[in-house]
Amino acid sequence: MKNNRFFLIVALTGLFFTSCDDDDDQPVLPGINVSVTQATVSEGDITTMVSFTTDEVFATDVVLTYDVSGTASAQDFLTIPNSLVLTAGESTITQPITIREDDEVEPNEEIILTLTGVDGTTDFIGSSNSITITITDNDSFPFENGIIVLHEGNFFEGNASVSFVSENLFLSADGIFTEVNNAPLGDTAQSMGFDGDLAYIVVNNSQTIEVVDRYTFESVGTVEAGLLNPRYIAFANGKGYVTNWGDGTNPDDDYVAVINLESYTVESTITVPEGPEWIVANGNTLYVAHQGGFGQNNIVSVIDASSDTAGTPITVADRPNSMQLVNNDLWVLSGGNPAWTGNETAGQLDRIDVTTNTIASTFEFAQTEHPNYLSVDGNSLYYLLSGEVFTMDVSATSLPDTAEITGVSFYDMTVNNGRLYGVDAKDFVIEGSLEVYNLSDNSLIKSLEVSIIPGAVYFNGSFEF
Repeated sequence: MKNNRFFLIVALTGLFFTSCDDDDDQPVLPGINVSVTQATVSEGDITTMVSFTTDEVFATDVVLTYDVSGTASAQDFLTIPNSLVLTAGESTITQPITIREDDEVEPNEEIILTLTGVDGTTDFIGSSNSITITITDNDSFPFENGIIVLHEGNFFEGNASVSFVSENLFLSADGIFTEVNNAPLGDTAQSMGFDGDLAYIVVNNSQTIEVVDRYTFESVGTVEAGLLNPRYIAFANGKGYVTNWGDGTNPDDDYVAVINLESYTVESTITVPEGPEWIVANGNTLYVAHQGGFGQNNIVSVIDASSDTAGTPITVADRPNSMQLVNNDLWVLSGGNPAWTGNETAGQLDRIDVTTNTIASTFEFAQTEHPNYLSVDGNSLYYLLSGEVFTMDVSATSLPDTAEITGVSFYDMTVNNGRLYGVDAKDFVIEGSLEVYNLSDNSLIKSLEVSIIPGAVYFNGSFEF
């Protein structure tokens, strides 16, 4: 049988040689090549076809053998035989590969099919002897794409919580930390920071940091010691940095805790002036706004994460409450001292050049104006002042005169991809709300009831609207 087939192929090959005028042309030897109709498929009971094709037919039936390898496992596709028979006179035979559906969240996986023999020999294997099928996952983690609302809960009540709102603003779930881990989050959730796939929830009055998978909210660890009135967290040089007020009655015990991200322990502390609050990382440089804790302060500390030392602080206005990095500038918003202090001072917006750590420009508010919650979307800054939302471009030379949104009572707010997300704590006893505005026309898109004392909004996913 093999001799008959071989003679047919040799004869055809000879015809090819005699018809060639250009000595530099290389003959294409008859052989079987492998191709696939869909090289990339999404899981879900989808079938793609693998074709074995010969450029010249065989005079007799031939057995094609092949190996199946790759990262995909038996649960990802229906089992296929490891050989097929190409009938005499036929130029093509196909093998269907059916991709299975599952509910596991997985990375892309591959099926590699390689032709290894034609009737027990490699003589007639073509140059395209292998194909790769990439299976993309169609599942997602429960909290992968959406809005995370962090709730302080009532002080000393131990009812801090986390809500999840879907990207389309139609689905919400309260208490996801407790639901997933069957344990309370703790007392007074202050803030949250992301490092890769992990979320670090700073729980102020529990003196802990809960570390969870940001997409499933499954607990992976807890920082349980070395914190005293922890406030905010940032990441630099492979470590976490957490601002701590210390004892609120002692102005000299404030510090930044350095967190080992493998053991979830405080490995060292950096002494800083009173009231460290918001913290921002720019490479290996950390900026800490000192609002003053239970007092007042007016500086931004500069910490070198390479040596974990604090350098010369930058003086801004009284009670800096929020910061945003835009290009090579750090924008610092100070609320000024409120009237109840007996020493009321004006709010101020400062632009710090981070290449020199000097103030490049200053925007002063009126004596009785106390702005808060500085946010950024592209080159536009947003802040809240007296129940109104204002915006200004980073190239502006003066503060705006007219508000974009009025009549709000936000306890915190942030902007992202053309939308503003504000949380309203109501009376700090009943459930609060999340208010979402379209910044193209400043219209309210949706108001959602969430849990008690919503204090901050964070994002998981791409947020393409």
